[in-house]
Amino acid sequence: MDITERKKAEEKLKSQNEELEKMNKELEAFTYISSHDLQEPLRKIQLFAARILDSDFQQLSEKGKDYFERMQNAAERMQRLIQDLLSYSHANTSQDDLEFINLNSIVDDVILEFSETIAEKDAIIEVQELGEIQIFHFQFRQLMHNLIGNSLKFSRPGHPPHIRIESRVINGKHLKDDNIISDKKYYHLRLEDNGIGFDKEHQEKIFDVFQRLHGKNDYPGSGIGLAIVKKIVENHNGTITAGSAIDQGAIFDIYLPID
Repeated sequence: MDITERKKAEEKLKSQNEELEKMNKELEAFTYISSHDLQEPLRKIQLFAARILDSDFQQLSEKGKDYFERMQNAAERMQRLIQDLLSYSHANTSQDDLEFINLNSIVDDVILEFSETIAEKDAIIEVQELGEIQIFHFQFRQLMHNLIGNSLKFSRPGHPPHIRIESRVINGKHLKDDNIISDKKYYHLRLEDNGIGFDKEHQEKIFDVFQRLHGKNDYPGSGIGLAIVKKIVENHNGTITAGSAIDQGAIFDIYLPID
């Protein structure tokens, strides 16, 4: 890598960091609004809905019961959306310090959190020795939660989910990506599943906010989960790519620079 190439990469990184700092300040105000002003009316809707459910639900007509259940479902979707928006805004900032952590311990915690879903779907999760890496602990736990949760959610009917997680160290010169510095080493984390996959033409926009490639009735969610993953990777000065084909599963590759 010549001096000009390195200088361009450093200038690009500096510009990205300045833009991130600007976004962080803007999102502080948004976080307060999301955590209080948006959630308070929703809490009241859910509170009064619970009271109706306890005392007056059976007195409603069949049409009234149907409307009531739709209202409850809409309120639950709104709550999930607000929570996901909060997670996205928090992914732009971190109160933690970078620390060296064995990634297997984080993955083990996330697997335990999904234990019921894993049992229900007869899922198999293979985790290789992932080693120790310098990360923001809370953020990376959110990243693994979103990736594993994504694979469990988008499993193929009649096919138990099979998720494989592995890592290695690789030289940047072996990677073809504009964000990779060729003379650096990278921690390469890969998650591969056998789910429903997605069309190759969507492999870039899958990380966009509110991006949904599948029907919300079949696969509920806000479409923010993978956007959060990408933001967390960027907070670690890394890059993420996705590869897939319909009904052929998905592969997520994360590259984090090793200082």
